[in-house]
Amino acid sequence: MDLRQEEMLGRFTSMEQGSWTTVYESWHERNENGGIYCAFAPTAMRTRILDSPSWDVSMGDFRPGFSQHRENGEIVTRYFRSSTEDGIEPLVLCREYHGAVPSTRELTEHFRLYHNLYWDELGTQFMQPLDDGTSLAAVKVTASRIEVRTKLLRQFQAAQGYDLIFYMDSVCIGEKDDVLPEALDLTTDTARISLYPGDRVGTGKFTRLLGTRVVPPPPIEKSGIWPFEEEDSHYPDFIIATSPDGDEIRYSCNPDSLSNYFGANPDAPNYLTPVYFRREVLQKYYEKPELYTVSDGYLSCASLWSLRLDNSAQDYIIVFLGDLGRDLPRQERDYWRSFNVAEDGPPSETLIRRAFLGQPSEPTAEDLLTRSNYVTFRRTWKEVYGWELFRKPEEADTGLLQRLRLPLNDSQAEFESTIRIMTQLFVDALNEREIQKRLPDRIDNEKGISKLKRWLDQEGYPHADRDTQFLRNLQEIRSKATAHRKSSDYEKTLTKVFGDLRGPAAVKTFFTSALSMLTGLSEWASEPKPQQE
Repeated sequence: MDLRQEEMLGRFTSMEQGSWTTVYESWHERNENGGIYCAFAPTAMRTRILDSPSWDVSMGDFRPGFSQHRENGEIVTRYFRSSTEDGIEPLVLCREYHGAVPSTRELTEHFRLYHNLYWDELGTQFMQPLDDGTSLAAVKVTASRIEVRTKLLRQFQAAQGYDLIFYMDSVCIGEKDDVLPEALDLTTDTARISLYPGDRVGTGKFTRLLGTRVVPPPPIEKSGIWPFEEEDSHYPDFIIATSPDGDEIRYSCNPDSLSNYFGANPDAPNYLTPVYFRREVLQKYYEKPELYTVSDGYLSCASLWSLRLDNSAQDYIIVFLGDLGRDLPRQERDYWRSFNVAEDGPPSETLIRRAFLGQPSEPTAEDLLTRSNYVTFRRTWKEVYGWELFRKPEEADTGLLQRLRLPLNDSQAEFESTIRIMTQLFVDALNEREIQKRLPDRIDNEKGISKLKRWLDQEGYPHADRDTQFLRNLQEIRSKATAHRKSSDYEKTLTKVFGDLRGPAAVKTFFTSALSMLTGLSEWASEPKPQQE
């Protein structure tokens, strides 16, 4: 047993020197017990706080209350928002209910609001949302310990201009035959620490390490929020072209260092230099539709940021060099750079018309056209007939349409994902109940596609065979593709439906069929005809 408590002393004198800082801890073991706590105090109180190693506060302080004193023979009562009257502020509130209910440890509202933290129940920690849409673990909470990310703690301290005060009280119990160390009294400009040795009569030796430390505040420029945010200076180089020898030419995406049509930086590449990326760059955004939206010509993250892009190009995603630096958060730029490739082919006609000719233009990519036509079709059909042919998605499926896309690569996973989503939108979403209402009879075990075929034939829709065959093919491929083990029937089904086409090229034929169906039904629904009952 280390009665000198050297390890605890070393830990206490370097509390704030790692990525995480312990701001509250309590331990009760057989041979050790103690606690660590912290608070903030005006720098003018530093001398008084360091006058003794004893704590100026206790963990249960800081409740509102009253004080009374006499003035001219009269009792004067004053109310205080905190039980400490000298300006010391807590970071952790220790609330005790004396056994009636479990005690709690709470982070003060001031700190939570300063860094805009929210509570993550699953991780039992406070999270800080970042400007790129992700979140950073800010405070880790357990029953016996609270740790704060040091950078956030110091930013908060810088804003207030207060000293950060650490308190420590540690008792170590040894055996009867242990040799007691000498008493210690360590006094510096920022610390007062004492080690008190003692003898528990008849049972053994012990030492008590009691200390107070002051960490002066960083300059206010380190506050981390407006007007003292960290400057964004991370502008990585992207491949923008190849030399005559085939070498890659790279340039910074810093918009302030690029040329434009107004004479800035004439020797630099233009702001509107197209930069090419593999289509897989959009993977993570498609897979999290609750946060990101990939639409025609845009990628957005909630209301935090958005990026113009060309997602109508045949094989690549194209973004202007200056937009990478202006519109992408710094955390996202390295991610995009990992998908950067040399120029290969022209931008889409859509991009050229929109960006350079100032002309409105429909997307040319089949998936984007299908998505926009799906939305327009559902609205048109409801206006004409008063009911929906494709039911509104359940809450769990609200992001399906946004995730519908041409496969981003040749992988089986991408192929199956696109087929599954398209089937959910075009087959599973068929409003069988409303279709059945409009049929003269009910056929036992009749499936949705068959019901649709009967009704379309009944109403004289000229493309009923074409469109319902597309739906049957889609459903059959989904059934075969999502089987746990692919049989020989799977390849035969692919050949029957797609011929020699596979992967993205095969899926593209389904998007073409989907567009034909949406267009055909929309035009038919818009033709003058008796209102359906």
